[in-house]
Amino acid sequence: MTKKISMTFAIAFAMFLSTTVMPSSANATTSNSSAAYFQDNCVVTGTNNTPLNVRSTPNGRVIGSLKLGAHILAYGIEQDNYGDNWTKIKFKRGYGFVSTQFVSCG
Repeated sequence: MTKKISMTFAIAFAMFLSTTVMPSSANATTSNSSAAYFQDNCVVTGTNNTPLNVRSTPNGRVIGSLKLGAHILAYGIEQDNYGDNWTKIKFKRGYGFVSTQFVSCG
């Protein structure tokens, strides 16, 4: 019984430290926006035929591009230092980020 109480206290204390003491990322923060943690019914949108750049991080270097109408897997939304929202997507063998204003889910 004492082990259970000690383990419960240790877990609760670790959770407390992780939410109050740990610093947040300087480059990007998670935003509570309209995209769920994972959505598989998303598509690249736009007003012209220009491909959408895929970046390594929010507002980072370009690692590829997607055609308008391409179906994507969205894993959440992050915000860059300028307050712009970026959707984290499955891209090639890893992940990338695209501007959220050019993504439609649902």
